[in-house]
Amino acid sequence: MIKTSISTPQENGVTVSIRLDKRTKNTEEKYFLAVCFTINRQRVYRHLYDFPKMSQKEFSDILETKSSRSERKATLQKLQEILEDYRCRLKEESQKVVVNYDMLRKRFSDKGGVDVSSGETSFVGIWEEIIINRRNEGRVATAQSYNCALNSFKLIIGNPPGFVIDKNVIQQWNDGMKNGVIVNGELVGKIADATRGIYLRTCRVVWHEAMRKGFLTNVEYPFSNKDNSLISIPRGKRRQQSYLSVEEMTELYKVFINKTYPDTWDIVYKERVHDSLGLFLAQYLCNGFNLADAARLRYNATYWKEGGKAFEFQRKKTSAQSNDNAVVIVPIIEPLQKILDEIAAPPSKGGYVFPQVFNGVRDEEERRRLTLKENCNIKDRVRRVCKEILGWERELVSGTWARHSFATNLKLAGVEEEYIAESMGHSHGNDVTRGYQDMYPLEIKHRNNLKLLRLDVAPEDELIDNLSPEQMKTALRYYMKLYENQKKDKKNLEK
Repeated sequence: MIKTSISTPQENGVTVSIRLDKRTKNTEEKYFLAVCFTINRQRVYRHLYDFPKMSQKEFSDILETKSSRSERKATLQKLQEILEDYRCRLKEESQKVVVNYDMLRKRFSDKGGVDVSSGETSFVGIWEEIIINRRNEGRVATAQSYNCALNSFKLIIGNPPGFVIDKNVIQQWNDGMKNGVIVNGELVGKIADATRGIYLRTCRVVWHEAMRKGFLTNVEYPFSNKDNSLISIPRGKRRQQSYLSVEEMTELYKVFINKTYPDTWDIVYKERVHDSLGLFLAQYLCNGFNLADAARLRYNATYWKEGGKAFEFQRKKTSAQSNDNAVVIVPIIEPLQKILDEIAAPPSKGGYVFPQVFNGVRDEEERRRLTLKENCNIKDRVRRVCKEILGWERELVSGTWARHSFATNLKLAGVEEEYIAESMGHSHGNDVTRGYQDMYPLEIKHRNNLKLLRLDVAPEDELIDNLSPEQMKTALRYYMKLYENQKKDKKNLEK
C-alpha cells in the first residue's frame, strides 16, 4: 500500500504532516514536499525546497524504508526531525496566540512573509517569500539569483528580526560586498561590482514589497543614484567591445557551412563543435535570443502561417510579465535556414526546433542546469574555432556575444534603433502603437536581417523587382509611415 504522508499527533486541533503538494498537476507527476498544517479541513502549506521533486511512489518508498543502511533512511530521519521541529514550534506559538487558520497562514505558510528560522513576519521572510514565488512561476534563474543575494545579506548582516532595517544596514551590507568582512579570521563576502549591483537591485525589490505590505512606511528610502547620501546601485559595464563584426560572423558561418574543422579533432568532437557553432550562429540570426529562448523555440502557428519563413517566440526572461512587447518575430533568412537544415529537428507542428538542449526534460530547475551546461559548451567550442581555425585571439567570446553582435551590427549597418529594439523583445513602454508586431512587415525584417552576414545575395534592386504587388503596397505603407514619424519628430525638435 502506498503511503501518502507522515504526520504527528494533533496539537491544539492541528495535524502537522509532510506530504507531496499535488495541488498543481504536471505531466511528469513529480511534486515538491511540503509541511502541511490541517485545521478544520483547511490546509496551510510550507514547501521544503531543499528536497527534490519526487513521485508518489518515490515518497512512499522513503516512508516505508526499514534498512538503516539505505540512503532513504537518512532522508526519512531528516523529514521526521523537520516534522517534530514544526510541531514544537506550533506548540510554542499556541501559548502566545489563538490557533486558527489565519494564524497558521500568517505564521507558517509560504505566502505570509514569515521568516523560516524565527517564524515571525520579517524583511528576510518577505525576501524568502519572493524567492518561493519566483520559483513557483518557473523563473528558476531569478529565484537562484535572489537566493544568492539573500545568502550574501545574511553572511554580512546576519538575520535581523522583524523590520529592524534602514539605510545604515543596507550601507553596511554594501560596504561588506565591496571590501569583504572577516569571518573566523578569513576575508569573505567580497564580490564584483556587477554582482553587487544585481544583489542591491534584488534588495530594492524586497524593500518595495515590504512597503506594499505596509511595513517600512516610516523608514527613509535607502536607494538613489542621484543623492550621494543614499546607496547608489552600480551599473554593469558597457559592452561595446563584446561583439563580433559582420565580417567575423560571416567567417564563422563559412566554417560551419564548409565544416572546415581540423583533422586532429575526432569525429565525435567535430559533430559537437558543429552543433554548438550552429546554435551560436542561430542565436545571432534569431534576433540575438539567448539559449533559454532557443531551447523553447517551437514550430508554432506563425511558422506554418508564414510558410516556414518566420518564427515567433516570447522571451523567457520576460515571459512571466504581462508584456506583449516581449513577443518576437524572427525572419528565417536563407543562411538561418541552412543552419536549421543542419542542426534543427525536422519541422513538426508544435515540435521543438532545438530539442537537443533540454533532451525531453520538463523540470525547470533541471532545464536551468542543462542550459548553463550547454552555454559553457558553446563558449568553449566557439572559442576553439576562433583561435584554432580562424587564428583570432578572442578569449571572451560567449553566447551573450550573439545578442550584442545582433544589436551592434544592425546599428552599424544603419538600421533604425526602433526595429532593433522590437526585434530583441525590448519594451516599448506605454506607446501602444509602436508596440504592434506588424509595424515591420516580414519583408522588411528579412531585408534588415540579411545585413547580419556579408554573403553573395541578390542586390537590393533585384529584391524589389521580386516583390509581389501586395508586398510592394506593404513596403510603401511602411515607408510612408516612417516618413510621417520623421516629420513629427522634426517638428517636436523645432518646438
